[in-house]
Amino acid sequence: MITLYHLEKSRSFRIVWLLEELKLAYGLDYQLISHERDERTYLAPKSFKNIHPMGKAPILVDDSLPDGEQVLAESALIIEYLLRTYDSEQRFYPVGDKAWRDYTFWLHFAEGSLMPPLVMGLILTKAGQKAPLLVRPIARKLKAGIDQLILKNNIDSALSLIEETLTRSPWFAGDAFTGADIQMYFAVAAARQRVGLAGGSATQAWLERCESRAGFIQAVQRAGSPF
Repeated sequence: MITLYHLEKSRSFRIVWLLEELKLAYGLDYQLISHERDERTYLAPKSFKNIHPMGKAPILVDDSLPDGEQVLAESALIIEYLLRTYDSEQRFYPVGDKAWRDYTFWLHFAEGSLMPPLVMGLILTKAGQKAPLLVRPIARKLKAGIDQLILKNNIDSALSLIEETLTRSPWFAGDAFTGADIQMYFAVAAARQRVGLAGGSATQAWLERCESRAGFIQAVQRAGSPF
């Protein structure tokens, strides 16, 4: 039995989506245990630490693995594990050296390059909203300064590379949909929501292709919207 511990409105939606794709392709069954965010901290509940020391979603438990090795964390690892273990016909895994390099690059780009400035911007925004009333103007100026010096340039560069890539091919690893598209979806959709995709017509078209897939639609029906 595969069990996914999922946190609502979080990056763990990606694993729900992949499991739904594998379910449609191979009939793979899994158990989904969804949790709401802590109302005070907006983080995963403390009970997650009873499953994995980091206490973050997603957490995948596969009973077919040996004792002591059944608990997996981190989205990129879970995607790789699920595809290597259950995608027997390589429907969602890259075929060929070039596709594999692209797939691996984007699998790590999502969390290594695009998400950090987006998350930092979100944290600064929330910090400003929760700051004492007299401090809020200072917090807003601090965020504006960091946006201008660091965050905006990094986000713009990432979105420009994404747009250039998707202008050349329909998916991140070439002509075929892969786990890299699932990994990249949350980061790109977060950018669409937080900073917009002005001029990113190819990126917007890719998002629409992702959101029209049956696996994506079933994931939303089962786990709710990722945002």
